[in-house]
Amino acid sequence: MRITNVELRQIKADLPSTFSGGTYTLAARTALLCRITTDQGLGSVVCVGNESGYSSYLKSLVRGAFKDLLVGADPLRGEWLWQRMLDHDKAYIDRASLMMAVATVDAALWDLKGQITGLPVWRLLGGVSAKVPVIGIGGYYETSRDEDGIRREIRSYREQGLAGIKFKVGALSIEEDAERVRIARDEAGPRFAIVADSNMAWTPDEAVRFARLIEPHDIAWLEEPTRPRNFVRALREVRWKTGMRIGAGQSEVSVFDAYHLIQSEAVDVINVTYNRGGGITGWVKLAGAASFSDIRMGQVGEPHISMHMMAGISNPTYVECYPDPHRDPLWAELYIDRPEPKNGFITVPDRPGLGLILNPEAVERLAIEPWS
Repeated sequence: MRITNVELRQIKADLPSTFSGGTYTLAARTALLCRITTDQGLGSVVCVGNESGYSSYLKSLVRGAFKDLLVGADPLRGEWLWQRMLDHDKAYIDRASLMMAVATVDAALWDLKGQITGLPVWRLLGGVSAKVPVIGIGGYYETSRDEDGIRREIRSYREQGLAGIKFKVGALSIEEDAERVRIARDEAGPRFAIVADSNMAWTPDEAVRFARLIEPHDIAWLEEPTRPRNFVRALREVRWKTGMRIGAGQSEVSVFDAYHLIQSEAVDVINVTYNRGGGITGWVKLAGAASFSDIRMGQVGEPHISMHMMAGISNPTYVECYPDPHRDPLWAELYIDRPEPKNGFITVPDRPGLGLILNPEAVERLAIEPWS
């Protein structure tokens, strides 16, 4: 079997309202569709990404050099193809776009490998468990700034069968955000996971003060609590001074950059995203390294892929989704048969590849460019 074509297409959903975390405001959700076809009729179409836009360099890589590399290749040589795509990782390039381009193609190759072997991706990755815990990303200031909004959102997540919430903090004063976390815990009860995520909002001293204020509320971990400057040192300082579990990795350019978080003993959870870090292949390599240090793995959003990754490894945290369809119309509309949370868990499809069927009507409605 040989690859005959590689194509790319961008989709976009403008959100009906803005969503603000500790250091950002989001008004649109964009992703890339990657399609790989073969000479024996099998193929893959996957949706990759959780960004506000994509560079022309990224698209030119996939449609140019990466396509030239893949056409004629054996699709089961995933590791070799991953390494060859990484040969482009040189000085003075847009490394972030390169790693996202690698991730886009790599995800489609994993789905295609599943189609060829007849196995779901989670089994190909290790097959640890078909059921994985799932939490919602929320706590945005537009919907959960005050007590009524917080309590309403927590109740909604529990009713939807979720195991917890990743709760946004960092935009208000330390004391105000700590009080918001207290309210969330009061409404949630003791068995509902709460992750506090500041998106790099604070100095180390501020992060330490916040961590100490929320210590009584049994937080699963505090995510990206410090500003980008001297990030690794700052994370380590907060972790050692407070004893609170610390998570980071989402803002790293690649799994190679995120590996420094393990080496530096700066984190308990490493949530480098496959779509930025270098694909499923890179993410799983980092998960193996993390397991040697008793560090657990996270992945922000994209539950259609992250549920396979979490189900395939021995050191997962949670599948993360955006339960509010206004925040993530893609998860809400793009799949005909997505699994739903139940009692805090999601059951991963056992069909070949990623195991979900794209809704062609939604694809055409969301597309902002043709296949090419």
